[in-house]
Amino acid sequence: MPELAEHYGVPEKTIHYWHQTETCIGPFMFRVGKYLRARWDDVDAYDAEQAGGQRAA
Repeated sequence: MPELAEHYGVPEKTIHYWHQTETCIGPFMFRVGKYLRARWDDVDAYDAEQAGGQRAA
């Protein structure tokens, strides 16, 4: 998740916290084995939603 942490400008621990607390903060994330993953389409959709409901390109 280092790319996602860099994208949002937060530490990797924050990304893991978002996933663990399930507070609907951040894009949809899921586990693959021991790794936490997110699809960039979901990241773009979440960013667009946070920008005022605009649709991602």
